[in-house]
Amino acid sequence: MVPVIWHPPGYPGRTGTSYLLTVLADPPTFFFFLGLLMGLAAMIEVKSELRSALIAARIKAQSQELEAGAGLVTQASALLADVKDRLVAGYIPFKTEIDPRPLMRAWAAKGAQLCLPRTPPKGGEGAGLTFHLCDPDDPSDLEKSAWGVMEPKAHLPQVRPDVVLVPLLGFDRLGNRLGQGQGHYDRTLEALRAEGVVLAVGLAFAAQEVAYMPVEPHDQRLDWIITPIKAYPIAA
Repeated sequence: MVPVIWHPPGYPGRTGTSYLLTVLADPPTFFFFLGLLMGLAAMIEVKSELRSALIAARIKAQSQELEAGAGLVTQASALLADVKDRLVAGYIPFKTEIDPRPLMRAWAAKGAQLCLPRTPPKGGEGAGLTFHLCDPDDPSDLEKSAWGVMEPKAHLPQVRPDVVLVPLLGFDRLGNRLGQGQGHYDRTLEALRAEGVVLAVGLAFAAQEVAYMPVEPHDQRLDWIITPIKAYPIAA
Protein backbone atom coordinates (compact mmCIF):
# COMPACT_ATOMS: atom_id res chain seq x y z
CA MET A 1 0.00 0.00 0.00
CA VAL A 2 1.29 3.45 -0.91
CA PRO A 3 1.48 5.98 1.95
CA VAL A 4 -0.22 9.36 1.77
CA ILE A 5 2.26 12.08 2.65
CA TRP A 6 1.49 15.76 2.94
CA HIS A 7 2.32 18.92 4.93
CA PRO A 8 -0.76 19.68 7.02
CA PRO A 9 -1.80 23.36 6.93
CA GLY A 10 -0.30 25.25 9.84
CA TYR A 11 2.38 22.66 10.61
CA PRO A 12 5.88 24.05 11.36
CA GLY A 13 7.14 22.59 8.10
CA ARG A 14 5.33 25.47 6.42
CA THR A 15 7.70 27.89 8.11
CA GLY A 16 10.99 26.14 7.60
CA THR A 17 11.05 23.11 9.93
CA SER A 18 10.79 19.86 8.04
CA TYR A 19 7.64 18.05 9.20
CA LEU A 20 5.81 15.41 7.22
CA LEU A 21 2.67 13.68 8.32
CA THR A 22 2.79 10.17 6.92
CA VAL A 23 -0.35 8.09 7.14
CA LEU A 24 0.14 4.42 6.38
CA ALA A 25 -2.55 1.77 6.14
CA ASP A 26 -4.50 3.08 9.12
CA PRO A 27 -7.83 4.63 8.10
CA PRO A 28 -8.96 5.60 11.63
CA THR A 29 -5.80 7.64 12.16
CA PHE A 30 -6.11 9.20 8.73
CA PHE A 31 -9.68 10.38 9.17
CA PHE A 32 -9.03 11.45 12.77
CA PHE A 33 -6.33 13.83 11.56
CA LEU A 34 -8.54 15.05 8.74
CA GLY A 35 -11.24 16.02 11.21
CA LEU A 36 -8.84 17.44 13.77
CA LEU A 37 -6.63 19.51 11.53
CA MET A 38 -8.66 20.41 8.50
CA GLY A 39 -11.64 22.54 7.72
CA LEU A 40 -13.01 22.85 4.20
CA ALA A 41 -10.38 25.39 3.11
CA ALA A 42 -7.59 23.18 4.41
CA MET A 43 -9.09 20.13 2.67
CA ILE A 44 -9.01 22.03 -0.62
CA GLU A 45 -5.38 22.96 0.01
CA VAL A 46 -4.41 19.38 0.79
CA LYS A 47 -6.13 18.14 -2.38
CA SER A 48 -4.28 20.79 -4.38
CA GLU A 49 -0.92 19.63 -3.02
CA LEU A 50 -1.82 16.01 -3.62
CA ARG A 51 -2.77 16.84 -7.20
CA SER A 52 0.68 18.32 -7.80
CA ALA A 53 2.39 15.17 -6.53
CA LEU A 54 0.11 12.88 -8.54
CA ILE A 55 0.52 14.89 -11.72
CA ALA A 56 4.28 14.33 -11.44
CA ALA A 57 3.74 10.60 -10.82
CA ARG A 58 1.44 10.33 -13.82
CA ILE A 59 3.86 12.17 -16.11
CA LYS A 60 6.60 9.70 -15.18
CA ALA A 61 4.35 6.67 -15.58
CA GLN A 62 3.03 7.82 -18.94
CA SER A 63 6.56 8.26 -20.29
CA GLN A 64 7.63 4.79 -19.13
CA GLU A 65 4.58 2.57 -19.63
CA LEU A 66 4.28 2.51 -23.38
CA GLU A 67 2.09 -0.61 -23.43
CA ALA A 68 -0.35 0.62 -20.80
CA GLY A 69 -3.32 0.43 -23.17
CA ALA A 70 -2.76 -3.26 -23.83
CA GLY A 71 -2.49 -3.81 -20.10
CA LEU A 72 -5.88 -2.20 -19.54
CA VAL A 73 -7.45 -4.55 -22.10
CA THR A 74 -5.98 -7.58 -20.34
CA GLN A 75 -7.02 -6.50 -16.85
CA ALA A 76 -10.52 -5.45 -17.93
CA SER A 77 -11.36 -9.01 -18.94
CA ALA A 78 -12.31 -9.61 -15.31
CA LEU A 79 -14.81 -6.76 -15.42
CA LEU A 80 -17.14 -7.35 -18.33
CA ALA A 81 -17.27 -10.72 -20.01
CA ASP A 82 -20.14 -9.61 -22.22
CA VAL A 83 -20.19 -6.03 -23.51
CA LYS A 84 -22.45 -6.65 -26.50
CA ASP A 85 -24.96 -3.79 -26.90
CA ARG A 86 -23.62 -1.97 -23.83
CA LEU A 87 -23.19 1.78 -24.14
CA VAL A 88 -19.64 2.55 -23.00
CA ALA A 89 -18.51 6.11 -22.38
CA GLY A 90 -14.78 6.61 -22.81
CA TYR A 91 -12.78 9.78 -23.21
CA ILE A 92 -10.01 11.27 -25.33
CA PRO A 93 -6.93 11.43 -23.06
CA PHE A 94 -5.94 14.92 -21.94
CA LYS A 95 -2.24 15.56 -21.41
CA THR A 96 -0.87 12.50 -19.54
CA GLU A 97 -4.16 10.71 -18.76
CA ILE A 98 -3.98 7.00 -19.45
CA ASP A 99 -5.34 6.27 -22.93
CA PRO A 100 -8.64 4.31 -22.82
CA ARG A 101 -8.95 3.93 -26.58
CA PRO A 102 -7.34 0.46 -26.83
CA LEU A 103 -9.91 -0.78 -24.31
CA MET A 104 -12.72 1.07 -26.11
CA ARG A 105 -11.71 -0.50 -29.43
CA ALA A 106 -11.52 -3.96 -27.86
CA TRP A 107 -15.01 -3.62 -26.40
CA ALA A 108 -16.39 -2.16 -29.64
CA ALA A 109 -15.07 -5.23 -31.46
CA LYS A 110 -17.19 -7.32 -29.06
CA GLY A 111 -20.35 -5.35 -29.80
CA ALA A 112 -20.26 -2.39 -27.40
CA GLN A 113 -21.45 1.02 -28.57
CA LEU A 114 -19.11 3.90 -27.86
CA CYS A 115 -19.83 7.42 -26.73
CA LEU A 116 -17.75 10.30 -25.41
CA PRO A 117 -18.41 13.02 -22.82
CA ARG A 118 -18.98 16.65 -23.66
CA THR A 119 -18.11 19.19 -20.97
CA PRO A 120 -20.34 22.13 -20.07
CA PRO A 121 -19.16 25.49 -21.38
CA LYS A 122 -17.18 27.76 -19.08
CA GLY A 123 -19.66 29.62 -16.95
CA GLY A 124 -21.75 26.43 -16.69
CA GLU A 125 -19.51 24.75 -14.13
CA GLY A 126 -22.47 23.55 -12.06
CA ALA A 127 -23.63 21.29 -14.88
CA GLY A 128 -22.57 17.73 -15.55
CA LEU A 129 -21.27 16.01 -18.65
CA THR A 130 -23.44 14.94 -21.56
CA PHE A 131 -22.61 11.83 -23.59
CA HIS A 132 -22.81 11.55 -27.37
CA LEU A 133 -22.44 8.64 -29.76
CA CYS A 134 -19.06 9.11 -31.34
CA ASP A 135 -16.18 7.33 -33.06
CA PRO A 136 -13.15 8.26 -30.94
CA ASP A 137 -10.89 7.61 -33.94
CA ASP A 138 -12.79 9.90 -36.33
CA PRO A 139 -11.46 13.48 -36.16
CA SER A 140 -14.57 14.76 -37.96
CA ASP A 141 -16.65 13.80 -34.88
CA LEU A 142 -14.46 15.79 -32.51
CA GLU A 143 -13.73 19.35 -31.51
CA LYS A 144 -11.70 21.04 -28.79
CA SER A 145 -13.63 22.26 -25.76
CA ALA A 146 -13.10 25.49 -23.86
CA TRP A 147 -11.09 23.40 -21.39
CA GLY A 148 -8.76 22.16 -24.15
CA VAL A 149 -10.20 18.63 -24.16
CA MET A 150 -11.15 16.86 -27.37
CA GLU A 151 -14.84 15.98 -27.21
CA PRO A 152 -17.77 15.04 -29.47
CA LYS A 153 -19.51 17.72 -31.48
CA ALA A 154 -22.79 18.92 -30.00
CA HIS A 155 -24.99 17.70 -32.87
CA LEU A 156 -24.12 14.03 -32.35
CA PRO A 157 -26.88 11.92 -30.70
CA GLN A 158 -27.01 12.21 -26.92
CA VAL A 159 -27.24 8.94 -24.96
CA ARG A 160 -27.13 7.57 -21.41
CA PRO A 161 -24.14 5.22 -20.91
CA ASP A 162 -24.23 1.89 -19.07
CA VAL A 163 -20.49 2.07 -18.32
CA VAL A 164 -18.43 5.21 -17.73
CA LEU A 165 -14.64 5.05 -18.04
CA VAL A 166 -13.37 7.75 -15.69
CA PRO A 167 -9.99 9.49 -15.94
CA LEU A 168 -8.31 10.52 -12.71
CA LEU A 169 -5.21 11.85 -11.01
CA GLY A 170 -5.25 9.49 -8.04
CA PHE A 171 -7.22 6.69 -6.43
CA ASP A 172 -7.35 4.47 -3.38
CA ARG A 173 -8.65 0.93 -3.03
CA LEU A 174 -11.83 2.13 -1.39
CA GLY A 175 -12.86 3.51 -4.77
CA ASN A 176 -12.16 7.15 -3.95
CA ARG A 177 -10.86 9.27 -6.81
CA LEU A 178 -9.09 12.59 -7.16
CA GLY A 179 -9.84 14.45 -10.39
CA GLN A 180 -8.90 17.81 -11.84
CA GLY A 181 -11.07 19.69 -9.35
CA GLN A 182 -13.90 20.84 -11.62
CA GLY A 183 -16.34 18.24 -10.29
CA HIS A 184 -17.64 17.23 -13.72
CA TYR A 185 -17.54 13.49 -13.11
CA ASP A 186 -18.83 13.73 -9.53
CA ARG A 187 -21.92 15.66 -10.64
CA THR A 188 -22.42 13.39 -13.64
CA LEU A 189 -22.15 10.12 -11.72
CA GLU A 190 -24.49 11.43 -9.03
CA ALA A 191 -27.10 12.28 -11.67
CA LEU A 192 -26.71 8.98 -13.53
CA ARG A 193 -26.99 6.97 -10.32
CA ALA A 194 -30.16 8.84 -9.40
CA GLU A 195 -31.69 7.62 -12.68
CA GLY A 196 -30.59 3.99 -12.50
CA VAL A 197 -27.67 1.60 -12.66
CA VAL A 198 -24.37 2.76 -14.11
CA LEU A 199 -20.91 1.22 -13.76
CA ALA A 200 -18.14 3.75 -13.00
CA VAL A 201 -14.71 2.41 -13.91
CA GLY A 202 -11.62 4.44 -13.05
CA LEU A 203 -8.59 4.05 -15.33
CA ALA A 204 -5.10 4.85 -14.09
CA PHE A 205 -1.45 3.92 -14.00
CA ALA A 206 -0.52 1.91 -10.90
CA ALA A 207 1.69 4.80 -9.76
CA GLN A 208 -1.42 6.94 -9.22
CA GLU A 209 -2.52 4.89 -6.20
CA VAL A 210 -2.43 6.39 -2.70
CA ALA A 211 -3.23 4.67 0.57
CA TYR A 212 -6.24 6.78 1.48
CA MET A 213 -7.70 9.66 -0.47
CA PRO A 214 -9.08 12.73 1.34
CA VAL A 215 -12.76 12.90 0.42
CA GLU A 216 -15.64 15.35 0.63
CA PRO A 217 -19.38 14.59 0.82
CA HIS A 218 -19.95 15.27 -2.90
CA ASP A 219 -17.19 12.89 -4.08
CA GLN A 220 -18.54 9.89 -5.98
CA ARG A 221 -16.87 6.50 -5.45
CA LEU A 222 -15.91 4.27 -8.33
CA ASP A 223 -17.20 0.71 -8.82
CA TRP A 224 -13.97 -0.61 -10.33
CA ILE A 225 -10.45 0.65 -10.86
CA ILE A 226 -8.34 -0.76 -13.66
CA THR A 227 -4.59 -0.27 -14.01
CA PRO A 228 -2.32 -1.96 -16.58
CA ILE A 229 -1.22 -4.48 -13.94
CA LYS A 230 -4.35 -5.14 -11.87
CA ALA A 231 -8.12 -4.61 -11.68
CA TYR A 232 -9.73 -3.73 -8.35
CA PRO A 233 -13.43 -4.38 -7.73
CA ILE A 234 -14.75 -1.98 -5.09
CA ALA A 235 -16.99 -3.41 -2.39
CA ALA A 236 -20.40 -1.72 -2.14
